[in-house]
Amino acid sequence: MRARGGRSEPHGCVSFSRRAWLGARRCGVRLSIVLVILRKELVETLRDRRTFVSLVLLPMLLYPLFALLMSRMAGAEMETLEARASKVAVWGELSPEVSQALASAENKIEVLPWHGAPEPLRRDLEAGSIPPPTPAPHAPPGPPRKNSSTEGADAEAKAGAKNRDADRPDAAVALAARALVDAREAHAVLVPWRGFSEDLREGKAARVTIYYDSVWGDSDFAADRLDYALARARDRLLVSRESEKGLPEGFTSALEVTSRNVAPEERRVGKVLGTLMPMMLILMSLLGGFLRAADMTAGEKERGTMQTLLCAPLLPIEIITGKFLAVFVVSLFTALVNVASLGFTLRRILPGEMDVPFSAHALTFALLIPVTLLFSALFLAVAAFARDFKDAQNLLTPVYLPVMLLSMVTSLPGMELTLATSFVPVLNVALLIKAIYLGDVSPDLVLFTLGSSTLFAALTLVFAARVFEREDVLLGGRGSFRAVFSFERQKGGIPSLGFSLGAFAVILVVMFYASLLVEKTTNKTAQLAFTQLGLFFLPALAAIFVSGASMRETLGLRLPRPRALVGAVLAGLSGGAVVSAFATRLVPVPREFADKLGDALLLDGQPLWVLLVVIAVLPALCEETLFRGLLFSGLSRAGFVVALLASSLLFGLAHGSIYRLLPTFSLGLLLAYARHTTRSLLPGVVVHGLNNALAITVLAVRPAWLEKLLRDDQVPLGVGAAAALVLGLGVYLMREPRE
Repeated sequence: MRARGGRSEPHGCVSFSRRAWLGARRCGVRLSIVLVILRKELVETLRDRRTFVSLVLLPMLLYPLFALLMSRMAGAEMETLEARASKVAVWGELSPEVSQALASAENKIEVLPWHGAPEPLRRDLEAGSIPPPTPAPHAPPGPPRKNSSTEGADAEAKAGAKNRDADRPDAAVALAARALVDAREAHAVLVPWRGFSEDLREGKAARVTIYYDSVWGDSDFAADRLDYALARARDRLLVSRESEKGLPEGFTSALEVTSRNVAPEERRVGKVLGTLMPMMLILMSLLGGFLRAADMTAGEKERGTMQTLLCAPLLPIEIITGKFLAVFVVSLFTALVNVASLGFTLRRILPGEMDVPFSAHALTFALLIPVTLLFSALFLAVAAFARDFKDAQNLLTPVYLPVMLLSMVTSLPGMELTLATSFVPVLNVALLIKAIYLGDVSPDLVLFTLGSSTLFAALTLVFAARVFEREDVLLGGRGSFRAVFSFERQKGGIPSLGFSLGAFAVILVVMFYASLLVEKTTNKTAQLAFTQLGLFFLPALAAIFVSGASMRETLGLRLPRPRALVGAVLAGLSGGAVVSAFATRLVPVPREFADKLGDALLLDGQPLWVLLVVIAVLPALCEETLFRGLLFSGLSRAGFVVALLASSLLFGLAHGSIYRLLPTFSLGLLLAYARHTTRSLLPGVVVHGLNNALAITVLAVRPAWLEKLLRDDQVPLGVGAAAALVLGLGVYLMREPRE
């Protein structure tokens, strides 16, 4: 050490750095040194296996697989469209030549004469009081020119579709066709105008108009089919006219076909927004959680603060919960900012009549909540395996990229939210956001999407908790995913919370997709029996066996006291009346849905004893084994209130209808209470079976006295109050003192 300028410095340090700086200034940057440093950094990067996988192997595998998936899905969608016949409502009289062309087997067009046409509109069309729309003039050759006419057209386009539809001569026809297509009763409407056949016989140009919805893939495809069929008919007419002498006006066209896109301007804009916005919203919302999860795990390891946190008297579940909530709040705030920014942007660039309503933005934000829940937990769990921040980015990139690619599937033509896609993580939310912008949202599909997304988020949170229970991972060791997923059978007792949720999720997803395949069979009785036994009962028993838990404790295989069974009988006979009297008034059930459900439960006219076995006995045994056996036992580790509410909510969601959610949730509360207080599965089986048996008997027999008692298919409040007293007595009798 030597003193220089009153300071003590290492020998030669300052003079060396000064000489190096002066040399570099005289000689310039030395390229050889730059190349050496470049080589060193590249070698270290390529030596890192995870970096090599993220930079090289992942893109080489992911993009070809994604392209193959997209092409297969697009091809499957096109094959489905081509295999399905197009239902075309014909509002008018066609000539024999055109009718023959439409009826050709290769066109796959199902003609529905005057289907869905309002009676006043039909009279006007037959009388010829509605003039046909004027065909658009042919554009002159050459590039378009900017003049006053095109400026006027642009101004008209910005004015919105509502005013244009009202000003056109066939506005009444277009509005009626739009209503028919929106109701999915027909794919398109074909209007041959008055005098169609006479014009063809006289050699003139007969006018016909196609009304379709470009946003609906089936309708757009039907319009293409009609164009093709009418073109073939035109060719045949021209050939026949060539052999005639005298060529009247209209000879060269034969058929004057015009097409009207009846989709409102809002839906056309929504189609564009629904194709692009879901991907942007999901990716941007998850970006905040991506960075925070890496910093709260690998970043703390790098800074040495994770070890300090683990030395504190804290439980792993407390650590993971706090960090998870922090990542979730950041992701949720990012989602809120993105949705708000999108809303203000659309309000600024879209005309007033095409503005996206506030409710659509609010529902979009609500849909992003389960997505941020899912990936906040997943990012946190995966990033915990990283040794430093750079390693965390390498690990999280393979998780983030599939999310981006999966959300891009919404851009495929014809890709819509269905029962099958409502159980696919990320894709279901993206497709539901697309449906919101299109203004075509099904309440049942909203329920399926939110329910499945929340279930997947809960499973991911359980996975993250298991990761944070391993100190070798949190302290920077080389923990592996295999160790986290390792499973050891327990010895007796009830299943763990994570195992119960995981097994239930697997059973529910398998049940959902298997039931879609079973629906193709015509025997509804066999469908229900297979679903109950093969998808509820046997998988639940298999899961309990695999876990190593006690079958007796998990299912509550004990005989309750006689008074508890009497209470179960009273509750089973009165519970349905209480729910019908009160719950159905809070959430009214549409008459059409109730009639459709009633017809389905009658199983095509099966005898009453068959209905009692399939609708009452089997669900009581099989569903109670799964929901109040496997699921309730595992959830009870988190406390009775959690088990009561969570099992009842999942029981309601499993019935697959928003109109049945509140009644089945209410019944689930009663069944879960019976399971808890009697510590036996039998009272719940009795309540469940009697409730279903009473309902199916009333539905099948429909006694005259009951028809007089019911008011608008609802139980009167007085009867509901009396039934509530009986239910209260039954609940009291089922109550057993806890030991």
